[in-house]
Amino acid sequence: VDMKENCIVWGAGNYGRRLIPMLKEEGYAITAFCDTNAEMAGKYIEEYKIISPKQAEEMCRTDRNLTVIIGIFDMDAVEEVRETIQGSFVKDTKIQTGHHIQDSFENRLLLTYHQNMVFQWEVDLEKYFLAWLDNMMSEVGYWVKDVADTRGERHEYYVRCVENHRFTHRDILRRVKAGEIVMDIGCGLVSKFGEELENGEKVQLVPVDALAHYYNILNGRMRDSLGKITSCRFGMFEFLGNIFGSNYADYIIIDNALDHCIDPWRSLVECLYVLKTDGRIYLNHRRAEAVYEGWTGLHKWNVDCSDGKLLIWNKENAVNVTERLKGFAEVYVKYDDSVSVRECQNVGVEIVKKKEFELSSFFDMRQENGILTKFIEKLMAKLALDGREFLCMLE
Repeated sequence: VDMKENCIVWGAGNYGRRLIPMLKEEGYAITAFCDTNAEMAGKYIEEYKIISPKQAEEMCRTDRNLTVIIGIFDMDAVEEVRETIQGSFVKDTKIQTGHHIQDSFENRLLLTYHQNMVFQWEVDLEKYFLAWLDNMMSEVGYWVKDVADTRGERHEYYVRCVENHRFTHRDILRRVKAGEIVMDIGCGLVSKFGEELENGEKVQLVPVDALAHYYNILNGRMRDSLGKITSCRFGMFEFLGNIFGSNYADYIIIDNALDHCIDPWRSLVECLYVLKTDGRIYLNHRRAEAVYEGWTGLHKWNVDCSDGKLLIWNKENAVNVTERLKGFAEVYVKYDDSVSVRECQNVGVEIVKKKEFELSSFFDMRQENGILTKFIEKLMAKLALDGREFLCMLE
């Protein structure tokens, strides 16, 4: 872009900072950041000075070509800022949202990623184990502060999930029979799907999560106010077969969880191994979540699709799941490529298992045991560092 459009970024937090390379790529020249926190005024983000809303209003009054980019992630807060600008800034001040910038930037970026994608799977498991362990407590913290805490933004959602007993997964509801086993893997604090069918009979809903022990303690604390909550069973995607064995589940639900895995391709194969023949796995994920979240926290992988085929990838690895599972399973992908808003881009997948197999068809089992041993070692090392209360015994 030859002519840069000058802009002020409203929001000096993490999301506003994330927009810097996107804005440059989209043809904007940042003149300043703006923030309502008076303590931020006068400080800098890179070479850009942080100014007050009053100073931003004066700049927009002087330069009518300035655009205010609302660099805030929360959409309710975005609308509040928009109302503030429309109410106190000069009339017809140009306003754009960071989400719009992100949509434009990432849609083009994803095209580039797809064009240059190299299909190889050489995952540095030690690296991803450590990243998962480092971010494990931040994930627990989210469920504590935002969900379990009565003041949390998603506490009402948590209560609705606890109080819901009706089985609600529409794709499974069309064919499920009473007594069949439905696993909700990576369910978080509580499964949202319930277990009762319309006729009063029940499916066997099995909530599973790697952080189950934390979640069960949290749910136990909430028992007085919410009543008994179904316990979550421990299970790591990557070693699911060791825990549940083969031919266990009739259906498996993975809802926005596969992209948090240490190794999502290995995890999906493990899920397929646990599934009965002709059983179904249902995936539901925001398209390319790691890109959308800026590769932060546990967001290290992208569930994606191209030409109707399921892809899992990051910057170093990519696998065409549809092709790799041929002969073992059929993969059906649902994706509306007319949707340009990244937040609304959703990849839905149905995987139907067609025959039994041994994990050795996909993995070297000697290496598998070595990986498990190394993970346990790393976990114990972290526990020793994080739980140093035992040192008090020396005093």
